[in-house]
Amino acid sequence: MSTKRQQTKQEHDPCEQDENYYFIAGYNSWGFPYGITWKEAAERGLLDDDDKSDENIRNEELPF
Repeated sequence: MSTKRQQTKQEHDPCEQDENYYFIAGYNSWGFPYGITWKEAAERGLLDDDDKSDENIRNEELPF
């Protein structure tokens, strides 16, 4: 495996999440993530009670 590929693999945790993705399956050649979004996870029943409360917090509008 090339050094660049090893670095990329080490940089991205296989169980990574962010504000848009419940599960990031990987990254394309430009570095953009792909996977299951929070909305898709909710529709499929993948969210735990803790995850659902986090999703509600993210969807609330900020007062400013």
